[in-house]
Amino acid sequence: MSDMGKHHPAIEQVNALFQQRVAQVPVLRQRAGAEGVREIRFLEDLVPLLFPHTVYKSYPASLVDNGRWVQLNRWLSSVSSRPIEVDVAGVESVDDWMDRLGGAGHFVSQSSGTTGKSSFLVKSQVDLDASASNHVDLLAAAGLAKDRGWNVISLAPSGNTNVLGRYMGEQVLGRHFARPDGIKPFQGAPQTESQRAFMARTIRLQRALTEGTASPDEVAAMRVEQERRQAEAGQALEIMADRILARSSERMLFGTMMAQAWRFVETLRARGVEPGKISGQNATYMAGGTKGVVLPPDHEAEICAMLNVAPGHFVQLYSMQEINQGMAKCTAGRYHVGPELVLLVLDDAGEALTRPTDGEVVGRAAFFDTTIDARWGGVMSGDQIRVDLKGCPCGRAGPSIHRDITRYANKVDGDKITCAGTMDAYVRGIIEE
Repeated sequence: MSDMGKHHPAIEQVNALFQQRVAQVPVLRQRAGAEGVREIRFLEDLVPLLFPHTVYKSYPASLVDNGRWVQLNRWLSSVSSRPIEVDVAGVESVDDWMDRLGGAGHFVSQSSGTTGKSSFLVKSQVDLDASASNHVDLLAAAGLAKDRGWNVISLAPSGNTNVLGRYMGEQVLGRHFARPDGIKPFQGAPQTESQRAFMARTIRLQRALTEGTASPDEVAAMRVEQERRQAEAGQALEIMADRILARSSERMLFGTMMAQAWRFVETLRARGVEPGKISGQNATYMAGGTKGVVLPPDHEAEICAMLNVAPGHFVQLYSMQEINQGMAKCTAGRYHVGPELVLLVLDDAGEALTRPTDGEVVGRAAFFDTTIDARWGGVMSGDQIRVDLKGCPCGRAGPSIHRDITRYANKVDGDKITCAGTMDAYVRGIIEE
């Protein structure tokens, strides 16, 4: 990494995976042929083969809107390492489609669709197991005892149907950390619509609003449902506060997002709870940023104080759905890349590696995950990162990613990846064959 254009220690493994996947993943095969890449000897050879993160939402929206599941299978096959040949007779919704594929071993993870369209990423059992193993290792490295002595606390309402979230809850937290008699999670009212279906409906309405075709009744119905779900989220925090305070001296492992953790701190403060009331030797386990929520500059310290979390047990990961591996933030506030990941830092357009200056390099984050099984392991993200190549104040050698990660989508010029349009064209051609 310190000399990003030279021979990388994992380059032979990357090339071996390329030789295997180029025969399996249609879009990779087209891209490699167009770029004339037959072998990966240096990181430069890998750059044009990295899939932009947008390729996993490159399907026409009409396929979901109109229930064209056969074509959606064909689209998913174009970016997958094995054909999605699953009978979709009787499938009526995104829920049905994802469940049908999951039953055949194609586990589909869906993004929130905040940009107007969800990403769909297929994962195999190998992928799920690789993620679970990695996260167990990261928690253990932070000093969390795998003794099934933790109350595992989710601060979100019930109904998370993301396949990766469910599997991680069962195979990481449930299997290794959760006590059998732990605090029960909040169970809301029975849902008439799953979170996945709600996301799909929200995205359709967002597009309709942009196009000026949304009806007043559709907008009103969505507002009612959003308010109901928001109220239930608040209710979940109140009920979990009751349950936690009743067992406040026991160990708690809070599996949550940053914004949810902060809302829980505010919920406790509104009750007059002071730091120290929750007195167990607690920990947090979270990934993702603030999701657009503006938090105070000292929010991490405030969360640790209220929940009695020692700094070393504030486990925050940098990861993304497109890769299996997470990167844990160290005591110096930086993220470290594990041996299964190859880190690349590209120019803003995603066309070339960025050259270091004074031992640091700034640009678009890209990764090759050597553990990915159901897809091609190379992806360029929508994140701008700053990487220190000189080592980290925590004492670990190798590159470290600074915590000031920003989204290109939030910049004035937006998220513009040069090859995104070309990759979308490959996908369209495959769907239309």
